[in-house]
Amino acid sequence: MAKKKICIIGGGISGTSLGYNLSLYDDADVTLYEKDRIGGGTTSKSAGTVCLFDDSLDNRYFDVRLYGFETYLKMEKEKPGSAGFDQTGTLVCATSEKEVLRIKAGIALAKSAGYTGEYITDKARIREILPMLDTEPILGAGYTKDDGYFDGTMISNNFAGKMQANGGKIISGVKVTKVTVEDGQATGIETSDGKSESYDVVIDCTGPWSRFTGELVGLDVPIWHTKAEAFFIAPPEKMDFVFPILKYPAFYALRAGENVFICKSHLSMDLDNPEHAGQWNPDHLPERGGTDDYFIEFLYEQMEKDVPGLVDGGLSSSWLSYRAETRDFLPIIGDTPVKNYLLATGYGGNGIIEAPAVSRDLAKYIMRGESTLLLEEWAFPRLWKK
Repeated sequence: MAKKKICIIGGGISGTSLGYNLSLYDDADVTLYEKDRIGGGTTSKSAGTVCLFDDSLDNRYFDVRLYGFETYLKMEKEKPGSAGFDQTGTLVCATSEKEVLRIKAGIALAKSAGYTGEYITDKARIREILPMLDTEPILGAGYTKDDGYFDGTMISNNFAGKMQANGGKIISGVKVTKVTVEDGQATGIETSDGKSESYDVVIDCTGPWSRFTGELVGLDVPIWHTKAEAFFIAPPEKMDFVFPILKYPAFYALRAGENVFICKSHLSMDLDNPEHAGQWNPDHLPERGGTDDYFIEFLYEQMEKDVPGLVDGGLSSSWLSYRAETRDFLPIIGDTPVKNYLLATGYGGNGIIEAPAVSRDLAKYIMRGESTLLLEEWAFPRLWKK
């Protein structure tokens, strides 16, 4: 049986999860190209939160959230520590009646899947979970002890290893410099080491680099870069409790060793505000620092109002990353105007949540031509019309 030759560009969470899912098909010949290292780039700067009922993804996509969460739990079960799971639980604060309804619906979905969840209005009980929180401004909070955050780099390498075990190939330290296009369809690639190879399908999984990768086939990929600016706060007092992932509509926080990681949420970013979004080159991201005063000032204002126990903490360190966002904050998956050149990009702050379910469905589409409702809703045409 002739195998379908498939090229994946990008070795982050998107590319490796897709590579693994494709490698499950006996008639797939999969090669993944990563210009640096597997799980590096913006994946390595992901907070890795996979929460059961926060606001990062609409409740109508709960099955996507659940599939990602349980995929990583399975990794942990197979090999403890392999997904970097830290089961801290999540506390989601409601500041409006609309958020109360969304949180309660999410709790019901989590409980129907066999996980714990409760909506708490007792302010003393909320402070027991997170003592440094000011409960006065909130209406209540949803809480589960079952979820937490994972390590995107470890997960990517785990997927990569599984892909290789199934016969897939990974070529790292080599950049794809050209995608050959003949009669409107992608037919292969050329790389920085002077080699060329023919492929039946080429998939761009480069995230924030997709605008540049798309130019190789003359495609204007409609994503923006939003600034994921993370700050590590050294709290004024020792945290002798389990610090849950704390979720507000405008920011989120989680424990990072002895510090607290805090970042502005991606759904609160304004794509028309040049302080929030633009077209930047991810290759120029510094390893550390590079952050803007605007964001730390904004976050300290939020902490002063909502988490006063952190306000007197000092800034330990910071880093800047970019999220690849579309106008509707949902990814672009599947076919493009260039035949056999597909996208799996634009995950924004949700790559670690969405990649497993998307990769499962996209692999089936590539290998068997079977689409799903998820692929149809997150397809490129919705953006052509806007």
